Amino acid sequence: MAIIQCIDVTFAYEGGYEDVFTHLSCRLDSTWRLGLIGRNGRGKTTLLRLLAGQLNPQGTITLPLTPALFPFATPESQRATLEVLMACAPEAPAWRLTLELSQLGVPEEALARPYASLSRGEQTKAQLAALFAREDVYPLIDEPTNHLDLQGRELVADYLSRKDGFLLVSHDRAFLNRCVDHTISLNRTTVAVQRGNFDDWEREWLRKNESEQARNEQLQKDVARLTISARRQAEWSRKGEKGKFHVKPDEAAAVDRGYVGARAAAVMKRSLNAQARIEKEMEEKRSLMKDVERVGELKIETLTHPKKRLIEVRGAAIRYGERTVCEGIAFSVSRGERVALVGRNGAGKSSVLQTLCGLSDAMHGDIMIASGLTISYVPQSTAHLRGTLRAFIDQSGVDETLFKAILRNMDFGREQFDIAIEQYSEGQKKKLLLARSLCEPAHLYVWDEPLNYLDVFSRIQLETLLVRTQPTMLMVEHDRAFLERVCTRVVELDR
Repeated sequence: MAIIQCIDVTFAYEGGYEDVFTHLSCRLDSTWRLGLIGRNGRGKTTLLRLLAGQLNPQGTITLPLTPALFPFATPESQRATLEVLMACAPEAPAWRLTLELSQLGVPEEALARPYASLSRGEQTKAQLAALFAREDVYPLIDEPTNHLDLQGRELVADYLSRKDGFLLVSHDRAFLNRCVDHTISLNRTTVAVQRGNFDDWEREWLRKNESEQARNEQLQKDVARLTISARRQAEWSRKGEKGKFHVKPDEAAAVDRGYVGARAAAVMKRSLNAQARIEKEMEEKRSLMKDVERVGELKIETLTHPKKRLIEVRGAAIRYGERTVCEGIAFSVSRGERVALVGRNGAGKSSVLQTLCGLSDAMHGDIMIASGLTISYVPQSTAHLRGTLRAFIDQSGVDETLFKAILRNMDFGREQFDIAIEQYSEGQKKKLLLARSLCEPAHLYVWDEPLNYLDVFSRIQLETLLVRTQPTMLMVEHDRAFLERVCTRVVELDR
């Protein structure tokens, strides 16, 4: 067992508006299977990079083991997969890599194939095999689920549950429940470490939030009352100071100006002392306010189409040139349904969505789309996002006030509105695409893996919104908890 410690760690990126961490302190056991959760932009990846020694903070970080950060900085390559993995884990024998890969469901023949020929999910599993084939390292795992299908997520979660210890960033609640035994959450101003999986953490979070929210509301009332008192004292002080120099003309001859000045000074001193006491009490009240993580309410404006059935696909196939990857596709989407397409990586799920939105011609077959159908589309990739937020809003043609209100409810700080989109985290970029879609009145919402990189609080927000408003949707998503709570029907595509 080794103890990992952060002591009074402060860090800010060069040119950043504020610290990512200020006086961060925590103590962790390296044998824990530890899940790291928190809002997008709260510093989860930054913490992994700090522990890996890639960034230089103020304060002290102690990590007795050799840190190993996943994913590795390995570009797609035409080299054999075994060569790529040996470069990631030079100390690991080939037999150990083969063993780890077999536990992740990757056949041994994949080691001889070019690394670039592996699917994104297979690359994820291959890199995890290289990570755990090494001895005496501490794995720092950053969002491994983003390119895994449902089956892949379950397999990897079971694989991790058999390992000794790691620090894992993930927003997939079902995944965390399967593989972690402790959680660490990055809150607004504190760090909390707790024993148990995500469900254990969520129960405690809800309990604390409810009690602390009620306490905060009372403290806010106290601060408001004290603010009024402080203003009153400031006004008395101002009047006292004015009284030293202003005497009514008809009283000027009879007034002892020395007495007036002394009296005014005494009034001013008492007022200033009272004001100082009130302001000190206000600061004490504010310091008692707890680290409540608010989950605001989102909005969506849907349109109602006159036809009941909006989409119908029969006997369709996905083809890329001469290669057919999936056939026999058949499903429909009726008004009020929320249909999810699931299946293994490479089955063509995204191509189905893109074809229906007029962005691809990969799907062929009997495809019916209701006339006059308005579709709002959220793509899987955020790679095209760049420039200013103002330009993004103008290009999207959405209501700026509503768009920014949705972002604020998804924990966007106002200062982020002035930052270039390239500087956003992947989760923050995904929120831009989702906020745009929520601002677009539509008959059908087509979302392609909308939860990729999205924090758990935002997932809860979206779930609450979709269950409450019940828009018509067609989506691709691999978060099992989200599918179970939101979708009315699941359609499986097979390669």
